[in-house]
Amino acid sequence: MKGLVLKNQNGYFSVIGEDGGHVYCRSRGTLKRRSDLLVGDTVEYDRIGGDKAVISKVYPRSSTLHRPPVANVDQIVLVSAIRTPDLNLHLLDEMILLAENAEISPVICINKCDLAPEDAEHIKEIYVKAGYPCAVTSTVTGKGIDELSGLLTGHIIAFSGPSGAGKSSLLNQFLGEDRFVSSHVSAHTGRGRTTTRHAELVPFKDNSYLMDTPGYTLLDIHSLDADDLGFLFKEFRPYIGKCYFNNCRHISEPDCAVKKAVDDGEILKERYESYVTILRELTQGRG
Repeated sequence: MKGLVLKNQNGYFSVIGEDGGHVYCRSRGTLKRRSDLLVGDTVEYDRIGGDKAVISKVYPRSSTLHRPPVANVDQIVLVSAIRTPDLNLHLLDEMILLAENAEISPVICINKCDLAPEDAEHIKEIYVKAGYPCAVTSTVTGKGIDELSGLLTGHIIAFSGPSGAGKSSLLNQFLGEDRFVSSHVSAHTGRGRTTTRHAELVPFKDNSYLMDTPGYTLLDIHSLDADDLGFLFKEFRPYIGKCYFNNCRHISEPDCAVKKAVDDGEILKERYESYVTILRELTQGRG
């Protein structure tokens, strides 16, 4: 039978089958030697009695995240608090780029909006203008929870963001139970404490599954190629290829379509400045 790995429990894998039944699986010896099984893997398994089974095949993965290891995520909710901890736009932009590079659809969530409502709405305007689905939320007032829920359309949906941003609290609201442990922000450091230690998929709605991740879960920004950076900025794409130079990096080159779009207000200056900063990071120290 075909199923989805929900959790790894010390080498026993909790799998939900296409019939909705749950089984506990081991992997066959030859399969175990060839590859590591991950939460999120689609597998074939053979029952060996009761709720026990053996995994005989792992299907190819569409994506892999590494912290914690999880396969086949097709939508990632990037949660940032507007306050406590204060929003880091640069870090958020980096995570959007890494999601784009991994071909995982990002959704932006600006949480704790009750602490600074106008600032949160301004940030939302930036990312909506850039072409991203974005919700402004508060688990205290309930604002935006239904809107965010409506944006969740993936099969496997990961929540990622700085510790203390409120990922676990949002997930608990969606599930209607305290399934995930929330962390508190330190008054001394201004940062939250990571509480998520392992990957687990939790059924949500319409054949979709949610998971929490410890802090930001994608790769380091230096894994990106500087030559690809312009394309990874979603709002740049209509102008890529329209510059005078084919290899234009949209910094000091003449007749640059991207810079003209910035001047015309089609691309926001905040996002262009983020592009320039990240491009410098990627090219610093390189010839």
